[in-house]
Amino acid sequence: MYKTTQQLGDEMTAVLKKAQDIAARVDNEGRDFTPEELAEAQGYMEQAKGLKAECEKAKASETMRNALIELGEGVAGTAAAKQDMHPRVKASGGTDWADTMLKAMGGPAGYKGILSGGTIAVNVPLAPDPVRMDVPVLSLRQLMPNTQNTTGRFAYLRQTARTNNAAVVAQGAKKPTSIYTLSRVDDRVRTIAHLSEPIAKQDLDDVGMLRQFIDQEMRLGLDLALEDEILNGDGTGEHMTGIANVSGSQAQAFATDVLTTTRKAVTKLERYGYLAGAAFVMTPEDWESIELLADNEARFYYGGPQNTVDPAARRLWGAPVVVTDAATTGTAYLADFRQMRLQVRQDGMLDWSENVYDPDALGAGSGASDFERNMLRFRFEGRFGLEILRPSAIVEVDLTA
Repeated sequence: MYKTTQQLGDEMTAVLKKAQDIAARVDNEGRDFTPEELAEAQGYMEQAKGLKAECEKAKASETMRNALIELGEGVAGTAAAKQDMHPRVKASGGTDWADTMLKAMGGPAGYKGILSGGTIAVNVPLAPDPVRMDVPVLSLRQLMPNTQNTTGRFAYLRQTARTNNAAVVAQGAKKPTSIYTLSRVDDRVRTIAHLSEPIAKQDLDDVGMLRQFIDQEMRLGLDLALEDEILNGDGTGEHMTGIANVSGSQAQAFATDVLTTTRKAVTKLERYGYLAGAAFVMTPEDWESIELLADNEARFYYGGPQNTVDPAARRLWGAPVVVTDAATTGTAYLADFRQMRLQVRQDGMLDWSENVYDPDALGAGSGASDFERNMLRFRFEGRFGLEILRPSAIVEVDLTA
């Protein structure tokens, strides 16, 4: 019969106590051990040594067993989750809060049940991998540096003017002055959050796919809302000041056709030396229009329908293209995202509770709490801020004739 280290340890303690009791009795009576007492005490000591050896073996066995369990769960579960992960979620750094939550509340043997409420920080890499030519760009977060924020507030200097007046100067003559105007911007992080519907505890326990589904949907919802703020935030209330509304950006009017227009936008950035981290942002419909462009002989510039759809091939004039529903059809942006920073105070925090009361949970006018119905609700939120260091590194491109 297999015994745990705890059981063996308890037996060893009990055996040692018997030997100690014999020694205590001899000391209290102020005499030597009798031959019988000495033999009995030595027997207990030998038994304790044997139990100690068994305990060490059991400890090594349990360590290996737990390691194999964790390894199996990690390799099988994580590999499957990574493979099935929504590409946008994966692009923004991935997510595993569901498994992290269950592991945090379970013991070495696995899941033991969900508590009535709790909080867990979501592990997401702060800096996504650099964008390479063969890597699809599916999220604006892939393009800009991410900075860990520790206070909830931040300040930076934004360049609002740039006039280079350097010139040849005669000996003794006055040197020209270049204008590099900077203005201080004081800002704070903003909270982006949402709740789940009530979810049965039993389903979370029994259906692993449900955990993965909720995990990805809530992370995706937060990332899409963040992307919308980065692009369209108007700076009012709790909104960031996004790319579309920052003052000092450049504009490129429609010129001849879409390809000509976008190439002229590239020139505007190139003039300032902002091409190294440049990328286009537009709607899926506008990118579709570009991929459907053809010459006078109906030959598609982007290869046509015989080409495999490859997000990694989304390049326009050498710059990556991010397609997003947050953009407005007919308007694209070309920006050097290295001239921006995403302040990350809290990349993801998951809270769950069963203390919510729904007045119509059991029908109109018939209420019940989630606790009474054995249900849970999740809240997923993050706190972010946006720095736009050089608005001139942004070009708003009009794609409409």
